[in-house]
Amino acid sequence: MRTLFSFLATMICMAVMTCCHDRQATLHPYGWLSAGEPFDSLTLLAERLYLDHKTDSVERVIAVMRETADNDTSDRLANSRTTYWEGRVAHYLGDTEKGMKLMKKALEMTDSANYPYDYHRILWNLDMDYHAPDISRYNHLLTELDFFLRSGDLPISGALCMEIGTFLNDIGDTDNGIPYLQMADSLFMKASLPSQVGNNRINHANALQVKGDSIGAVKLMRELLDDKVTPLSPYARDIVLGNLYGMIDDTVALREAYRIVIRDPNLSEAHCTYENFFTEEALKRNDIPLARHYHSLAASHLHEVEKPLVRREFYRLHYRLYEIEGRIDSAFKYLSIASDLNDSINSSVKEIEIRNSNLAAKIAQRRLEIDIEKRKITIIQLVTALGLLLLTVAGGIIFYRKIQRQRLERMKYALRIERSNRRVMAMELLMKEKDNLFHAVETEMNELTDKGEISRMAANRITSSLKAHSGASAERDSFIETFEQLAPEFSTGIRRRYPLLTDTDIRLAAFIALGMENKHIARVMAIRPESVKQARWRLRTKMGLASGESLEEAVRKFTTH
Repeated sequence: MRTLFSFLATMICMAVMTCCHDRQATLHPYGWLSAGEPFDSLTLLAERLYLDHKTDSVERVIAVMRETADNDTSDRLANSRTTYWEGRVAHYLGDTEKGMKLMKKALEMTDSANYPYDYHRILWNLDMDYHAPDISRYNHLLTELDFFLRSGDLPISGALCMEIGTFLNDIGDTDNGIPYLQMADSLFMKASLPSQVGNNRINHANALQVKGDSIGAVKLMRELLDDKVTPLSPYARDIVLGNLYGMIDDTVALREAYRIVIRDPNLSEAHCTYENFFTEEALKRNDIPLARHYHSLAASHLHEVEKPLVRREFYRLHYRLYEIEGRIDSAFKYLSIASDLNDSINSSVKEIEIRNSNLAAKIAQRRLEIDIEKRKITIIQLVTALGLLLLTVAGGIIFYRKIQRQRLERMKYALRIERSNRRVMAMELLMKEKDNLFHAVETEMNELTDKGEISRMAANRITSSLKAHSGASAERDSFIETFEQLAPEFSTGIRRRYPLLTDTDIRLAAFIALGMENKHIARVMAIRPESVKQARWRLRTKMGLASGESLEEAVRKFTTH
């Protein structure tokens, strides 16, 4: 039982320590450990401004951070975090080399043992290059997601869920990708990041389209476009409108998307894409002049287009226009170019499909391994819980039986006490009867002496002889035996406390503890009542009692019942 209780106490202590450790202050909804004010407030402000793309304001906040950090150069935490933010903003503003350099410097300054969140956060921002989908990348994303979830970072956890969901959707494992996108949506909403929610739902709509749920995809995109509370950014709105046109040929959406794109002259590829769409729409209506107009616009951007699909569509439309004009030789020339691009695209698509299929199989195997591992852990936990339950039940049974035995012992002891008390009462009655008898004999002897029938000396001798041989020794032995049954530890305890007491002193203390009167004690000890008083006084002296202390209470302390 002691072992069981010790084990349970240890488990409770470990749980309490774990809870205390997990509750270390963090800057919600991020996982930064508190660095004290004003640095914590500056960090949260920088996070919010950065996500809202308010770069100028972020730069001013970082300047204050730098001033704060420079005031105490020994504060490595403040210095490393400031350097990280300087690098992050530099990278966002287009100075990639400077940004990467500063963030790597911040990484070197970070104590990964004491501040693991800082270390992982900087690594996450350094990991900005494109990664071809493979099993190692998938495992890396899962590991990082687990870390940031445990750190309490909602935005980064949501971003990782969105990346994993998009990753799985891109390789054709859409059924397993959608739950991650839904989880990302929930995390972004908890973190109050509506712009991130919108971006994630674009990916969700694409996943629904891949899955074949066109109705659900269109509904979700319409909701995104109609949301006036948290409207999409122009870039995100352009993507949604373009996707909507691609799904249901919504030319109204196409025109709005084009109006957004033409505001940015750097989006040549998007210009060419939409102008190809408009050319196609004009050809459907047999509006050749309008088709030529949009096709010429597309041609002006073609030299900056890298996507083979956009280039193939341009050459295919070029072929159709030449064909309509009757320029057959030129038409077949561009048809050949479009066909070559199409063959190249199909070949590349097949390679990607094979690669994605193999990758999906590996990920499915990995998922199965993780599931098996989780089941093993669950089985171990269940077995452990069952073992603890059995130990608890066994301990309870043992404890219950122990309680029952103790109860039985108490009942037996109570019976022994009852029997002993009855014997004491019987002996007291017997002594009273003997006292009455002696008194009657003594009275009779006095009457006989008064009548002259017997001399006074003979009467006294007869009375003394009766008292001497009235069974005092037997009574004393019976009292001692009874008292030892009532309080077996009495003699041992009082002798240990007062080693100078004699056997006679201990017998007297036992009679006093029983509550016997002096005359009864005199009878049992075969001494005069005056001698009992003297013996009581000597006992008090040996026990060192003060004048106000009760001898009865002093000796009864050595009886536990």
